[in-house]
Amino acid sequence: MDIKNIRYLFAIEELKSISAAAKRLYISQPTLSQFLKKYEDDLGYPIFIRTKQGLKLTREGAVFLDTAREILRLERDMRNRLADQAGAVSGAVIFAVSAQRAPFLMPQVLPEFYRKYPQVTVEIVEGRTKDLEEKLQKGTIDLGILVPPLSDSGICCEVFMDEEILLAVPKGMELPANVHREPGRIPWVDPAGLAECPFLLYDINNRLHDFAVELFSRYGFKPANQRTYRNLTLIARLASAGLGITFLPETFADPSYRLDYYSIGEEGCFRPLALGFPSAKYRSGAVARFAELLKETLLAEQRAFRGGSWE
Repeated sequence: MDIKNIRYLFAIEELKSISAAAKRLYISQPTLSQFLKKYEDDLGYPIFIRTKQGLKLTREGAVFLDTAREILRLERDMRNRLADQAGAVSGAVIFAVSAQRAPFLMPQVLPEFYRKYPQVTVEIVEGRTKDLEEKLQKGTIDLGILVPPLSDSGICCEVFMDEEILLAVPKGMELPANVHREPGRIPWVDPAGLAECPFLLYDINNRLHDFAVELFSRYGFKPANQRTYRNLTLIARLASAGLGITFLPETFADPSYRLDYYSIGEEGCFRPLALGFPSAKYRSGAVARFAELLKETLLAEQRAFRGGSWE
């Protein structure tokens, strides 16, 4: 089984389009079309059919690609086990992370990891949480950062920290709600006093959006002025420019933003942060070391943020 050829088929399956897959794979559309036709002819079964929603797996195609994934997983697990037996930290780590978190986290993690383990290659897979969970369940990635609860039981979930969701306010903006300041902790505000504030919110189908909706419902108001966007970095920068207030996880609190941060309510609002691993997949030494560095980096960032000056 030619691994490169199988990856061509995986790309078509994921993108449901030969043209989109060809663009990702850096080959021409006619070349990929010819490859698929020849592969299906050699196999003796059609792998995809055309629908209004794009290319879809046939029943035979689904069986073929599911089996191919398992064969590739076993082959990779074997190589990882051999490397571990030899005491070598080498090979590849396929890491899943949301497209919103990656720009904050990867510049802190990758240089240090490559310095320690230059023989390991790290592949970053970005996407929505639901898609990343599916990839973990299938074993096509080694680990990912997730926010429980998860929808799939085929994932081993290891919670390693509670991440606070903060209210981020443009510097200089006065809040209508009372700000409570106590020595040694992040100042906090009562959300009930924020109804008249302009809010910048994450678009629907995201857990930060769900968090905001639940919070507004709990305190019995809907913001009179709210705008929604699909990119968390854009939201943070717009808030930094004075357009409104927003919610940011503490690990996204970039010092370059001109924002003040507040806990939401006296107790604050927290969510668990976890590393997810495929339950049925061998966890190599390289994966274990990458996971440890991820946890160390995020926990150190949390300590540094909470240990700041809160006057």
